[in-house]
Amino acid sequence: MSEARPLVSICMPAFNAGRWIAPALESALRQTYTEFELVLADNGSTDRTLEIARSFDDRRIRIETTTRTIGAVANHNRAIRLSRGAFVKLLHADDLLHPDCVEAMVALALSDEEIALVFSPREVLLEEGSDPEWAKRFARPHDRFRRLERVNEGRDLFRQLLAAGFEENWIGEPSAVLLRRRTLEQVGLFNERLFQIADLELWARIAYGHRLGFVDRNLSVYRHHEQSGTAQNARARRDWFDRMWLLEGLLRIPNLTEEDRSALRRLRRATLRRSLRAQAGRLVHRRWTPELPSYLAYRAGIGDQARLHEALDRTGAAEGQRVSPGR
Repeated sequence: MSEARPLVSICMPAFNAGRWIAPALESALRQTYTEFELVLADNGSTDRTLEIARSFDDRRIRIETTTRTIGAVANHNRAIRLSRGAFVKLLHADDLLHPDCVEAMVALALSDEEIALVFSPREVLLEEGSDPEWAKRFARPHDRFRRLERVNEGRDLFRQLLAAGFEENWIGEPSAVLLRRRTLEQVGLFNERLFQIADLELWARIAYGHRLGFVDRNLSVYRHHEQSGTAQNARARRDWFDRMWLLEGLLRIPNLTEEDRSALRRLRRATLRRSLRAQAGRLVHRRWTPELPSYLAYRAGIGDQARLHEALDRTGAAEGQRVSPGR
């Protein structure tokens, strides 16, 4: 590959992915569209991830390492920043691409300069021990949209997601998406406050002001297993405040209509009440997790600390009326 800027960058964030990374890399290197760079951003892996990746002799692969492990979302952003392509094709190190994935997505993106994101259905590969009900529920998330064309007005899709409360990611995981770098430079990268739904938040920010392309056939494979970041976040409940941060991010979209802003604010109020109820026991005993004071500081503009503690005390007292002591 020449030193000129490639049209496409396949960006692979990876951490301790030695069990899966070889098939993922092979699926990328077998693409029918061949002129790309593949940027592997290793996040301080301690297994054989780097050894396996370095065994591939292909000039298109560039391996970027670090000795300091950062958050998974931050490593996605690191992979994008390290890449150079006009289009960013994300690929998780435990997922797979169909051979014509990049070719089909890039062709659609090039057909319309206003397309900022291209997505497609994906297969679900359940590993042993995974919940089969998950695959039944999430096998075809895009079917929740009322109708999808090859080229869609993103704001219409955004409003459908808003009406559904942003409860699910109907567009899909990062491996099912191609992004235009110019758009990322306009709207920003993944929101590093989020654990679980940073992809949905970014897709929604992009959708509000751009067109979205849809290729109506499976172009990738999503591997569902109990060691994934998704499964680990769910077990640890790290994502309990994610939807609040998602809504705050969307409320910062430039040129929101008043109707959309009002709808987001109503959803924010309802989501905050639900989030606080989920943490009621902690609030009663003033053992709140860091997300809540961080959020109140954000809403207060990092202002008067005494005012923040008073707000927390009032919240705890109010929630205490809803739960029995010692719960």
